[in-house]
Amino acid sequence: MSSFPLFTDYPLNMESYQGYWGPVTSTIDWCEENYVISPFFAEFINATTNLSFFFLSMYHLYSSYKNNHGLLFMIVSIGMGIVGLGSWLFHMTLKYEFQLLDELPMIFFSAIPFAYIHGIDKSNFIKFYIVYLGTFIIILTLTLVYCSVYTNPILHQTSYAILNISIVVKSLLLVNKHVTSLKIRKYLYWKVFNALSQFMLGFLFWNLDTIFCSKLIFWRRNLFGLPLGFLLEGHGWWHIFTSLGIYNFILYNEILSIWFEKRQNDYKLVYRFGILGEVVLINGDKTYLDKFNGNYVLNLNGKDDFEKTEKNLLQAKGETNLNSKNLSKTSARASSQEEKVSATTTSAAAAPAVSKEPIVQVKAS
Repeated sequence: MSSFPLFTDYPLNMESYQGYWGPVTSTIDWCEENYVISPFFAEFINATTNLSFFFLSMYHLYSSYKNNHGLLFMIVSIGMGIVGLGSWLFHMTLKYEFQLLDELPMIFFSAIPFAYIHGIDKSNFIKFYIVYLGTFIIILTLTLVYCSVYTNPILHQTSYAILNISIVVKSLLLVNKHVTSLKIRKYLYWKVFNALSQFMLGFLFWNLDTIFCSKLIFWRRNLFGLPLGFLLEGHGWWHIFTSLGIYNFILYNEILSIWFEKRQNDYKLVYRFGILGEVVLINGDKTYLDKFNGNYVLNLNGKDDFEKTEKNLLQAKGETNLNSKNLSKTSARASSQEEKVSATTTSAAAAPAVSKEPIVQVKAS
């Protein structure tokens, strides 16, 4: 029974309950108790926390299209959304076919940036082609082995980790080579550290959820109850933090890409509400401060620090108004002096001429 009287107790005897989707066929069944919330959701929290993948991927997709980041980032954003959808279906049903829909897109949509980032520096077309062909063959072989020969999830998890570690290492080498601004280079180091920290924090929650599962179930049932027990669903936190990590890692690669393409003068990094970063195409627009009022902005050419544009904009407007007033006063004084000089000149021109000849006095005789 829950220790908190305002909350609802977990239902009893759920071990034998079979929900709408029937028996579990997946090779993994996570710590969240099955069908506790709804007969249509085997793992309600593990399913619904995938909304973070969907919303963040759609925002990235919209930003990639709007700001001309190219087809690659649009595909990666769509892939992130498909991973979230697959994971939702997997945790909702605990069916093996949906488990594959969760796991395989993680590999496929990591392989695309893997091939891109390892081939981007290849000036020779043959080498570039070899990178993409080699990646395709490796991923195809891995998929066939995982689906038909060795179905242990450890193979999938290890492959996914190797792909992403390789992407991170190669991207850092490209940062050192192509990003000449020390300020932006340091920012990219911080950004990749931020993304990896979110991954690792999510991975910590995942492991705690696995290692201490029986204790977590006891605490949820006997101390927290519903819905407070949702906070102890570690795999749900894994979804939230990994979606944030992927979002920031895509952002990191967008900045690296525009430096590689030498377009850093056309973009600024905008943090909306201080949380969600977006690489925004400015393209010579001088009014961007008005558009991003209240957000943080970073010049991606490295010439400016972060600006809180609301403060800077007000300050800039104040200085502009002050300068305008001073300029107006100066202009008014100058005009007044010009008018005085003009008036004096006009008066002098209009006065009767004074004869300079000597005056001769004639006396009466």
